[in-house]
Amino acid sequence: MHRNIRVLPLLAWVVLCLLQAVAPLLSHAASRAVWVGIFPLAGFHRMENGQAVGYNVDYLEQVSRYADWRVEYVHFDNWHDALEALEKEHIDLVGGALFTPERGKRFLYAPYANGTTYTALIAPKDTPFAYEDFKNFEKLRIGITVGSPWHKNFASYASQHDFTPPQLVPFKDIASLRQALAEGKLDAMLTTVTALRDDETILAKFNPLPFFFIGDRSNRALMQELEQAMAQLKLEQPDLESKLARTHMWRSYQTPLTRAERDFVAESPVLRVGYAPNRKPMSWFDPATDEAKGILPDILRLIARNSGLRFTFVPMDMAGASLDEYFVRDKIDLCVGTMFDPCAKGNPVYKLSSPLLRCGLNLYGKNFFEIPAAVPLSVALPQSWFGGRAYMEAHYPETHLQFFNNTEECLNAVAENKADLLLQNTLEVDYLLTRPRFKHITPLQGRGGFEDVRVAINATVPPILQSLINKQIMEVDEKSKSQIISENISAVAGPLSLKDMAYEHRTLLVILGELLLFPMVFFAYVLYLRRKNKNIARKSERRLTNIANNINGGVISLAANARLDIRNANSGFWHLLDYGDNPPEQPSLADFMSPAEAEQLYQRLDQQRQENAAISMELSLRRRDGLWLPALLRCTWSCDEHDATQPCLDCVVVDITEQKHMHEQLEQEKERYRIILEQSQDIIFDVDTEKGQYTCSPNFYTKFGREGTPLFTPDGHPRNDQIVHPDDLPALAEMRRRVRSGERTVFGVMRIPTAQGRYIWCRVQTTRISKNDTPLRIVGKIVDIDEEVRRRAELERLSQRDSLTDLYNKTAFRERVVQNLPVTVQNDKTHALLFLDLDNFKTLNDCLGHIVGDAALIEAADALKHIFRNADAVGRFGGDEFCIFAMGITRKALAARVESVLQALAMSFEQDGKVVDITASIGIYMFDGSETTYEEALQKADNAQYRAKQLGKNRYVFHDDPLTEEE
Repeated sequence: MHRNIRVLPLLAWVVLCLLQAVAPLLSHAASRAVWVGIFPLAGFHRMENGQAVGYNVDYLEQVSRYADWRVEYVHFDNWHDALEALEKEHIDLVGGALFTPERGKRFLYAPYANGTTYTALIAPKDTPFAYEDFKNFEKLRIGITVGSPWHKNFASYASQHDFTPPQLVPFKDIASLRQALAEGKLDAMLTTVTALRDDETILAKFNPLPFFFIGDRSNRALMQELEQAMAQLKLEQPDLESKLARTHMWRSYQTPLTRAERDFVAESPVLRVGYAPNRKPMSWFDPATDEAKGILPDILRLIARNSGLRFTFVPMDMAGASLDEYFVRDKIDLCVGTMFDPCAKGNPVYKLSSPLLRCGLNLYGKNFFEIPAAVPLSVALPQSWFGGRAYMEAHYPETHLQFFNNTEECLNAVAENKADLLLQNTLEVDYLLTRPRFKHITPLQGRGGFEDVRVAINATVPPILQSLINKQIMEVDEKSKSQIISENISAVAGPLSLKDMAYEHRTLLVILGELLLFPMVFFAYVLYLRRKNKNIARKSERRLTNIANNINGGVISLAANARLDIRNANSGFWHLLDYGDNPPEQPSLADFMSPAEAEQLYQRLDQQRQENAAISMELSLRRRDGLWLPALLRCTWSCDEHDATQPCLDCVVVDITEQKHMHEQLEQEKERYRIILEQSQDIIFDVDTEKGQYTCSPNFYTKFGREGTPLFTPDGHPRNDQIVHPDDLPALAEMRRRVRSGERTVFGVMRIPTAQGRYIWCRVQTTRISKNDTPLRIVGKIVDIDEEVRRRAELERLSQRDSLTDLYNKTAFRERVVQNLPVTVQNDKTHALLFLDLDNFKTLNDCLGHIVGDAALIEAADALKHIFRNADAVGRFGGDEFCIFAMGITRKALAARVESVLQALAMSFEQDGKVVDITASIGIYMFDGSETTYEEALQKADNAQYRAKQLGKNRYVFHDDPLTEEE
């Protein structure tokens, strides 16, 4: 009975483990299986090594997280087979569908587009035709796949650019098209830009078209799940579609050179590019290679490879010369690294390109430095940084500028109190601030900005060069730019981690281990030899002598007296002290030691004589040349061979000069790494996955008021408990997926809570260190970008709002409506567009003034915002014109709401005895699915509003209301 009771807990534990193992499988089985048809559609989806890949596949992976789907893919050879399978309900969804009215009646469309592509005219790489070479397009032999919609787009494109489109040759598929191109039967093919290959080029790119997911009309619940998941994706990951497009359809962003640009490149001489020779890592002159190096020259070299332009780099090192002088004296054609200042007026000497690079700009001073009022300050600047000089003169005219050769000298000036502040960008300063002598220098809070770096182009150069360089700047992707920045920063600063330092000094660790092991083995061997007979002892002594001569030191025998007389010493000992084969007469060890060390050694010998214990001590021995040699002395007690009652010492002396030096270096590296962690503005963390240890730099507590919580457990899984904002958990999950999939460096943006419950926007970067695909460490940093994110969000909000009424402006309102097209009528509910005009508003402005008019507009806007829901959109088009987009509403409900609008907008204004009454005339268009564009719907609502005006104002009219006798 008792035995059974003891077994029960064990059985319960086994059952619990089984349930935990089966739980993920049960959860996977409970997810809804959704069958998605895919067919070869460049960029969007295809089969690769038996796996579905592409834009739609990655997009549905994110959708499945919100909709709790298990997506299964079914491959078809072409679009028609996939569409037929959807009609027969063999699959649930098909992606990559263009909208047509006929197809909209047969299938349910997702409310949001999931990707855009361009129609493109593609030719072989060696084609003699150029991009948008319209006069030669009529001569082209162009092929197209049967049933594709691109021919209509091409006809419209030809009409816009005034050329006659040639007859298109039909082919059954794109493989046949490419075969005809290879055989010279065609000059080009009409398809999508995403079909472009490396051996092909674009002749034209036009008419971007959105693609949608479609499903069968009987599967309405599934499409609603898709709609909710896509809406949540747009809220939580607004940049997802851009990232996927850059990954899978990056060719859509390519724009080849036109004929004129290609001719210019072919005829252009080598362009002289001026650069600052002392701005590491932005740009610097390398005397070892006699070349320009840095981030900016490398980006221009990338542009040269892509465009065919040729550059030679000229260091701008003329003393006291301004940027204008370099151009006026014809020293350079271009200047890379010119800082754009929106406060400065245009310069007639040179023109600026599009932004080449953008980095943070700060004033740096000592810790806790405050800019005093009405006190002139001295600011250090690099001599060759013309943009910094202009920036300080425009924004801080009262300061005194001091010029130095480079940023490091500027930092020295601040550290030595020769200057109060330094102006510089973060790329040039951050890697220098890790050095100990600059640990007290930090950026001033609230004094930051951006250095918008551009290329200055001589005004005498043909204008086509500016457009050509701008086009090439747009084609430089962020990944290549980040790689260039990383490589150049690594070239000028590369601090070692603890692991790197341990690996670098591994020899020291091995030697220290050998030093501890060798004396024990040696003395055990000596004791063993002493117990042998004399013949064996002599033989063993010779062997012992050979061994002693091979160590980095010597062997000595000492008398146990105060002077520590040397009774015997091998040649290795005397060579160690630089006496060679001529040792001094009657030497003692005390003669080669300081009196204090000699006294300390004798006292230790006297204390341990009774215990007969081995003695080990580090000491310094004076060489013949007067220099002191660090050494390790290891001694054991023995007896005089002539007098057994007289104790003596057998000792080994080892030179530890190199070991001491390496130990000091190791300690310095440890201290340096600790200082780097303490002084860095970024928060550094380190997860040792082998030991399950997590460390974080102390400034995490300074930033968040609490101890750091690791983003990842040692096995790579994220901790979701109060680490980030609940809305940012998908971003944290995405970082985990990318880390576990093997990506070395992963970035993420999320909000991290403080101890007080406030959330701070941060950029989190993790780098995975692996061996044989097994993660050993995860290191990373947390950067505070809260101010930048909130400022950008506010600017984005202001760009979409009317400044007077805070309603959507005309452009933002149009985008809001277009996002919800096309419209599908469901259960008598549809969307509606209302065009509203205030009656007698001009009379109000003329009689009572514009101040009263503005007050009327604000009061009307407040009324509209109160009547319509947050899901609807209210916009002001200018003057007294308003527009409302009401979503998912019946005609009857909308009429009741419009009656409320008429009542609310029946207003009266009085001033100086003058009274003006205001009412509203409203035109309404109810979407029925037949409209093709936003402009068409807006025109219909405008027409209805015009009819309301004609019928006497202060009323509303539906677009489809029959005409009355009054009209």
